[in-house]
Amino acid sequence: MTVCLSPGGKTLHTATQFSDQLMVATVNGIAVINQTSPTAWRHRRSHLEEHHICALLQEPVSGRYFAGSHDGGIAISDDGENWHFSNEGLDIENVFSLAVSQKDGKALLYAGTEPAALFCSDDLGESWNRISGFDKAPNRDTWTFPAPPFIGHVKSITVDPQNSQRIYLCVEQGGLYGTSDGGETWTDYTAGMPNDAHRAVIHPQRPERIYLANGFLFNRSDDGGQTWFEMGDQISRIGYADQLVFHPNQPDSMIVAGGYATPDAWATGSAKSAIYRTTDGGDSWNQATAGLPDEIMPSFEAGSIEACADQSRIFLGNTHGEVWLSDDEGGSWQRIVADIPWVSKCFHADLIHGKLVLGDEDVQIPDELREKMAEMVERE
Repeated sequence: MTVCLSPGGKTLHTATQFSDQLMVATVNGIAVINQTSPTAWRHRRSHLEEHHICALLQEPVSGRYFAGSHDGGIAISDDGENWHFSNEGLDIENVFSLAVSQKDGKALLYAGTEPAALFCSDDLGESWNRISGFDKAPNRDTWTFPAPPFIGHVKSITVDPQNSQRIYLCVEQGGLYGTSDGGETWTDYTAGMPNDAHRAVIHPQRPERIYLANGFLFNRSDDGGQTWFEMGDQISRIGYADQLVFHPNQPDSMIVAGGYATPDAWATGSAKSAIYRTTDGGDSWNQATAGLPDEIMPSFEAGSIEACADQSRIFLGNTHGEVWLSDDEGGSWQRIVADIPWVSKCFHADLIHGKLVLGDEDVQIPDELREKMAEMVERE
């Protein structure tokens, strides 16, 4: 299997031996990176150039690859080399997220879009059906995004590995929404918290334990999302938590990465990103610094882990077109690629590189959230 690295695609990979190939979603196609020696990696080729790719995954049984783009819908490939778009039934072609699960021996593929909608395919992406139940989710009329076109999107999709009927969607900005009936009915699980949900992770051995990374807080729930407690003080260098992965065979070993403050502060040219790790399921966290620069200017926009028995490799992609690797559970890091197009879920890379300025007159952010942003920027 190939490891896929993308903002909105598959993040957990389990293998009997480590892969020598990495596919990375970038603002200009898919970068294919191969390991050429035990310590060296090289960008070999690219696919779907001129398309902004946001989500990647490989369906494990068929081996088919899927790529979600911001500007063309969903592309599929059976060999990773030859790609074509397959959008039958997909009436929204701005795709932010992809996920896959198994039900009754059949693969179910999910696609999340902007405007926020959820689509499903049971024929390996040949056709797509909109899950109409999500269109009736509570508080839908409040969903928005603080940048043009001010429309909310499904940033990430999480399917319970033990129960394919249980699905969580992170709506940016709308909150964390969950279903236990495959999508017929939905519940808002973020009451009382900021609604900038980024990524939800379900503990595979304790399914009622959910971690939620978002734009203002970092939370854990031990009762299926009914109540939450905040872990932000333990990751004080991250105010905009995003990438969150755990070791599939040791799920209490996790890493979280993100910027120091919200994206409006990145226009200075630096996200001041950080990486934290835990080995006890989030009871305590330590910042990883070994091998990393003193100031991490780009934003980490994609994270993925490949587990082989009790070992693992963690990959992070950023808005400077770099890929970083850790082979010791996030304790130390090395940059393995520095020359691919930017890795960015939407406009984040443009902020870092000074190609976009979000002024007060352009961005619809509620006053209370602006105050929170200001606090995060000033706390240093």
